[in-house]
Amino acid sequence: MNISGIYLAAGQSSRMGKPKLPLELSPGVALGSMALRALLSSEIGRVHVVVRPDDPLVWLQEVRHDPRFSSQLHIVVCEEASLGMSYSIRAGVDAALSSLPKPDAVMIGLGDQPFVTAAMVRRLFAVIGDRPEIDFAASSVDGVVMPPAVLRNTMFGALRGLKGDMGARKLFGSPEYAGEIVKFDGEDAELLLDVDDENSLRVAERRYRYFRDHS
Repeated sequence: MNISGIYLAAGQSSRMGKPKLPLELSPGVALGSMALRALLSSEIGRVHVVVRPDDPLVWLQEVRHDPRFSSQLHIVVCEEASLGMSYSIRAGVDAALSSLPKPDAVMIGLGDQPFVTAAMVRRLFAVIGDRPEIDFAASSVDGVVMPPAVLRNTMFGALRGLKGDMGARKLFGSPEYAGEIVKFDGEDAELLLDVDDENSLRVAERRYRYFRDHS
């Protein structure tokens, strides 16, 4: 199965008042680069990184120039990113469909989930690959469904039809689509931390130091 990545890096937290992805969890370690490295290491095909037109891409430079990943990366500038997440998703899907070979599915990942691992992504790949009858496989923590998620091409039209700030989560509860929710518990659940404000950023910094010191 050919799976392309859509890495949503165009967001900006209103609660933080500044772009999140260039923030460093440790000197030289940009928040936005971490989940991207995991996605690129997960046996995925091309990864379309959707960014705002004013993003200087400083957080991306190290990954972009890594010879292991440079051929997989495709930067997609979404001129309408400020209007809501749906515009970034549409830009990513359109970019994936413009590439050859055309994908059978897309993996949607978020730039502000820095602790997502390649193993977690591969687990979702295995689910969608083993069950051809389902349309998606998505992650879940404490009953909340979230990215990363894999969506089969049967959902591409619906992804392109999202409006405003709607994300793919809206589709996972739709009776039109069948999917499997992969539950992450315990320490795995902590890996799905979403950095949205100063408090979660401090948590992420502590967690990064812990993982670094105990790896």
